Amino acid sequence: MLSVLNLCRAFTIAGFGLLLGCTDYAYVGMPPGQPSREIKIPDGSTRLIPISSSIVGLAYDDARERIFLRNLPGTQLQELDRDGRVLRTFSAQRVPAGCGGFTPDEFPIKECGLAVRESDGHLFLDHPNGLMISELTRDGQFVRNIRIGQPQGPIGGVAFDENTKTLYILFIRNRLIAEIDLNGNTKRIIRATNPAVGAALQIERFGLGINSDRRELYVALQNGNRLGVLNMSGGLIATHNLSAGVAVEGIGGGRVFGL
Repeated sequence: MLSVLNLCRAFTIAGFGLLLGCTDYAYVGMPPGQPSREIKIPDGSTRLIPISSSIVGLAYDDARERIFLRNLPGTQLQELDRDGRVLRTFSAQRVPAGCGGFTPDEFPIKECGLAVRESDGHLFLDHPNGLMISELTRDGQFVRNIRIGQPQGPIGGVAFDENTKTLYILFIRNRLIAEIDLNGNTKRIIRATNPAVGAALQIERFGLGINSDRRELYVALQNGNRLGVLNMSGGLIATHNLSAGVAVEGIGGGRVFGL
């Protein structure tokens, strides 16, 4: 490992094999008035990103180095660069407004899920009814609805695994993470744990990100004050300071390439 970058992608120019450096990050969306966060993985150093949108979901497309936001009322989508500059704003077609449902303590749910598939830029949004995931093109055009085979109530986060081509869904009521295929079939249920103490880990209801290359999931902990890094079985690997004290509005993860 270099002091800043990993050497992580090989390519060939004029017959010579080269390595391209990269840095891993988690992106955390915050409520209005709070700057969003770029957390370097694994050292945890933080850069603040001024974003003024009313975020209800966030995803990071590392193939294009773009942040995607889902904003209130759940149908407005934005593409941003890594410094928070809005490149375009567009609408999610045939996805109803709202995130739907209530938390177990009967507060209306304002956070939604958003994921991006880097191979074609397709976006995945949870439907307000909590029963399906809507797939859209990167311009917001409707592709299809993926009905979840074993729905478990309102959804607080969605992530797409580029390696397995599956979706990960955070369910709000039981705070479990389900891996589903693109036909909606549940492949497994993940329960977050803290192996250091041999106990279950209480994660927050909203926000789920993934780094497909590092094989890590990202969740919010301690009322939005910590970012939790989980292995793909749900075991806690590390935590990083967010110093937010408010509900996280969305989490994304991925790589930035270049020396």
